[in-house]
Amino acid sequence: MTQRRTDERTALATEYALFLAETRGLSAGMVYLDSCNVSRDILLRAMQEPGARRSRERRQHRRNN
Repeated sequence: MTQRRTDERTALATEYALFLAETRGLSAGMVYLDSCNVSRDILLRAMQEPGARRSRERRQHRRNN
């Protein structure tokens, strides 16, 4: 359960960093990720391929909860 919580926090931080990058510039998104201890690579990949981002986020198979 701890891993899932960490993944959710990372996802939220990344989404907000993407919002910051789109509205205030890439450096603002990077600074925010640094403050959350999340890798900058996530934001850089999202900025490089914005169209493919959503299709890769969705799971191919549902999890058994």
